Amino acid sequence: MKNIYIKNLSISFFLFLIMGCENLLQNNDEVAIDSEELEFFSRSIEEDISLSKNSKNKLRRGINEFGEKNKLDKDRKPGFLWYLASEMQSTLNDEEKAEIFANIENKNHKINKPRQKHNEFERDEKNNNGHNQGEKDLFEIITDVQMIEYNLIVENFTIRMNSIKNRVESGEISREDVELEIEENYSLMNQAIDNLLTEDQKIQLIEMKAQREKEKEEFYLAMEEAKNKALGLSDNQIESLGSFQKDFEDSMLNLRLQIEAGELNKETAGESIKSLRENHRLNIESLLNDVQIEIMKIHNFLSYHWKICAEKDDLIKEKIDDEEYEFEESFEVED
Repeated sequence: MKNIYIKNLSISFFLFLIMGCENLLQNNDEVAIDSEELEFFSRSIEEDISLSKNSKNKLRRGINEFGEKNKLDKDRKPGFLWYLASEMQSTLNDEEKAEIFANIENKNHKINKPRQKHNEFERDEKNNNGHNQGEKDLFEIITDVQMIEYNLIVENFTIRMNSIKNRVESGEISREDVELEIEENYSLMNQAIDNLLTEDQKIQLIEMKAQREKEKEEFYLAMEEAKNKALGLSDNQIESLGSFQKDFEDSMLNLRLQIEAGELNKETAGESIKSLRENHRLNIESLLNDVQIEIMKIHNFLSYHWKICAEKDDLIKEKIDDEEYEFEESFEVED
């Protein structure tokens, strides 16, 4: 009887060890992310804040779930970061969220704004009839012979632009007069490209651009819907936030016009902008509950790491469709 008891106990203990070790191994297993780009995104977040193993796996599961098709391009689920932010708000513990909130107060975690053109010689997309934005479309429809001529057109444009730059630096022409020459240079290039294309090719370009604009509009509408859903915004909140945003943009535009007209100096304008942003932030916070504010801050944090991932190489950067952050800016700390 004693031997049977010991035997049964040994079997039970053996089964416990097997099941216990299996569970232990399962708990230690890291959730895999098939996409190299999304893996980089997850690692960037994991290295920035202290997450428990459980929270790391929840993060990685969320990235797998919402990063549809595992790509950092327009094929991903619109509002990917909003859905992920909402998930993290409900799954991370208070200490982990507090670390995120502390990090976004750091100026290094601000969302990178588009770099402004700082001199006359940087190519300006609005000055070349969309050819710069649609160069890939152009390359799809022109022949090999046309491509050779196109490259010559661009080369001549660059030579003329360098000549203008050298004349400005030598003092031969003033910066006030240089704008006309730059506009003329763009006009010459645009006309040469227009002459290069057949009528059918011009129609093709117009249709391709219209299709891109349609897809972009559909994408951003879906993303806006995802944001509202992730935040759980009511109709009244959506309407009020839109009104606040419009008032803020109108006030900023008015300040800009005053600065350009010389009615405000730099110091006064800076204080006015700071005051406008603070009031805008307070208006937004007055409408949102604590959970919604946390989701927006986590989204801001994710957006920062999304940018890091997007900029790790040029190929991926070209695939990114930047998400719009209409209200995030209010939560950033100004310099």
